[in-house]
Amino acid sequence: MRSFPTGLVGVVTILELVGIVVASAAFVYCGVLDETSAKPSEALASRYPRVDLKADCGAKGDGQSDDTAAFQKAAELLQQAGGGTLIIPPGTYIVGRQYHTPGQYPYYQTEPIFAIKNLKFLSVEGNEAIIRRAAGLRFGAFDKDTGEPFQAEKMPFVDWRYAAHVANIFDIGHSQNVWIKNLELDGNVTNLVIGGEYGDTGRQLPGTGIFLHNCSHVWIDRVHSHHHPLDGIMIAYYQLKESDPATPHILTDCVFEYNGRQGLSWVGGRGLRAYRCKFRHTGRALNGGKPFASAPGAGVDIEAEESICRDGYFEECEFVNNIGCGMVADSGDGGYSRFVRCLFWGVTSWSAWSAKPGLVYEDCMFHGSIVHAYGSDDQALATRWVRCTFEDLPWEDGRQPYGQFLAELNGNLRNVTFEQCVFRANQCRSIWCSGQGFRFVGCSFIHKFAGVADGDYQAILRGGTTIGCHFREDFPESVNARWSILVDRSQVAPDPPTIVDGPRVRWGSPDGPVGIIPPSQ
Repeated sequence: MRSFPTGLVGVVTILELVGIVVASAAFVYCGVLDETSAKPSEALASRYPRVDLKADCGAKGDGQSDDTAAFQKAAELLQQAGGGTLIIPPGTYIVGRQYHTPGQYPYYQTEPIFAIKNLKFLSVEGNEAIIRRAAGLRFGAFDKDTGEPFQAEKMPFVDWRYAAHVANIFDIGHSQNVWIKNLELDGNVTNLVIGGEYGDTGRQLPGTGIFLHNCSHVWIDRVHSHHHPLDGIMIAYYQLKESDPATPHILTDCVFEYNGRQGLSWVGGRGLRAYRCKFRHTGRALNGGKPFASAPGAGVDIEAEESICRDGYFEECEFVNNIGCGMVADSGDGGYSRFVRCLFWGVTSWSAWSAKPGLVYEDCMFHGSIVHAYGSDDQALATRWVRCTFEDLPWEDGRQPYGQFLAELNGNLRNVTFEQCVFRANQCRSIWCSGQGFRFVGCSFIHKFAGVADGDYQAILRGGTTIGCHFREDFPESVNARWSILVDRSQVAPDPPTIVDGPRVRWGSPDGPVGIIPPSQ
């Protein structure tokens, strides 16, 4: 989905896919980066120059002047030195340039902003500065001869002569020991000139806040990256294999919101960790009064491209109010991530889409339906939810969360497990789970939705096993309807027992049993 045409000379350069960079001593590194081991060492930093964006590169930072040349000069100085520290004094820096040369294609040529590669060390000290894309830049498909917005008759459309992009603000490749902190990146999508669609769907062109490709030992700290026409941040490591070493990246206290395609696109790497980050409101920014979005429109997309995604870890993060899924893992050789104490809130789409192996959720909250799970004979690869809560709470503006069930799972569900989870269905049915081999262990189901037709079902369990579960209900006394927990090819373990309180929701049929359910019934 995110492949850019290699023939786009002057617009997209071909990545130099060189060998894996071996970790250096820039980080006090023990296995996987964490918040205590991510900081670059002062000894390494002292080997490289410090470049002040104003004093050394002529930036104004006044919110009006074009500071693109200053960022280009800073990149050149750091490139020549093989690394260094970029100091961005407080201020608002306007960046982004496009120009037209008659007879050359595409019609709008774009200059890089801060593009750099093959550094041994890079530190960007943001000092709460704001970097904002200039208004009026073109993004999308534009007629190659007139420069007017162009809409192809069919998609996908990838004729590079029609492409206009706005460049990634930070484009860092094949580098190690990268630290970007305390910075706001404003993509200004509300004030861009939008052309027709380009790529397979939407507008798939460079326009990301931070693009990291084939980098290692990276720390992004307290960065607010928002309103970009593509992603808030994109992390890639192309041609990575299972046998290759880790490529650690860590995100701490960052906010990625109101971006066009994703808050985070993770398309390759081993060892991505995110703490207290927010991936939200993707596709919700307006341009010309209309939401600006490209599929998948997710908070986070785990989608390996010419690579693998392994060893992801997200702790106390938010994936909320995205036009697409909160988190989607559906294609490529990826998945393999753990989510701990995270919040998922799907308003117009699924809260989480878990179709890849190795996904584990612990102590997470889900508002809005989850969909898909990965079944496997290998328990380590099957999707697991542990001590999670599922409840259809309305969003802040009163919109009901997405879906008619708290969870909708079908297909191969071998070893897919919900353990000690709570399902609280206020305005929907609780669960549709249909597929061989799933397990509910020690889970509680609270049914409160009286809008289901009399005699219909409140939950479906087909082909799995319940172990020590409790089905409760909380209806007004005036409700006289009867519903069922529809079961088919399902097993009930003898110990601990599964209990159905009743009297309105019953096991198997509206007239089925309540109380302790006999084993294997």
